[in-house]
Amino acid sequence: MRLSIAITAAALISLPTAAFAKSPADIADLVGARAPGAESEMQSRGYVDIGGKNTWWNAGTKTCVRVHVSQGRYSAISQIKPSACGQGGGKSTPCPPDLSQADLYKHPGCSL
Repeated sequence: MRLSIAITAAALISLPTAAFAKSPADIADLVGARAPGAESEMQSRGYVDIGGKNTWWNAGTKTCVRVHVSQGRYSAISQIKPSACGQGGGKSTPCPPDLSQADLYKHPGCSL
């Protein structure tokens, strides 16, 4: 009986992390970090918040991730398809010459 309870508890504890894809190596250390500080760190590592759904794009590494936040901390970072960040599909949107910080989410492949 105790063994089955321990196995069930272990399965439940590992369930939330098993449900998400593996974090990219360059930002895996941010899992567990407080969200406000982690956001600044994401930006310093080349990621741009593309606006909504905690989705970030890194044009240098061509990496799209979704950040999962729980109780004010990054609980997981999942690498997702570039199309979720507006990339791919054969269309290339040119970067506007007057791109502002506020417009980066509309043009995730661009930088200032």
